[in-house]
Amino acid sequence: MSTLTQTEIQDVLDQVMQDMTKRIGGICLCKRDTMLSSDMCTVYTTFEGSYRGSLILCADTTFLVRLARYVMQEETVDPDDFEDLVKEYFNVICGQIAAGLFRISHSPSRFRIPMFYMGRYIPIEEEGIQGVINYASDHNEGAQLIHQLISA
Repeated sequence: MSTLTQTEIQDVLDQVMQDMTKRIGGICLCKRDTMLSSDMCTVYTTFEGSYRGSLILCADTTFLVRLARYVMQEETVDPDDFEDLVKEYFNVICGQIAAGLFRISHSPSRFRIPMFYMGRYIPIEEEGIQGVINYASDHNEGAQLIHQLISA
């Protein structure tokens, strides 16, 4: 088993986030510092295995609603369906991240069922954050992927 570097983790997180958002929601993301609006949602989970850490996605609600509309092919999205869809979107991203990390470390990781919150929710200590990737969508909506490694 090889130890994952911070750069390797960041590269996998970024590639998966951009690729899967385009594939699932038809939304292009680019890495760019942008301000998140005050109307946002958070999904997060923890990983165990070769990658032990927390992964948090804070995103403008408009971005996530647009993604949900695209996936559901509906103009309006029920709040319960919205939450389920956002968790499933993050679930797919986490699955692809686990697969990407396995390809470079040859050691498996697994993750817990994602949790959803309206608003910004950071369940980890700010000083424990190892990486933040900021995104802007093709409609200038903000998203932020935050990760923290947990020592063994």
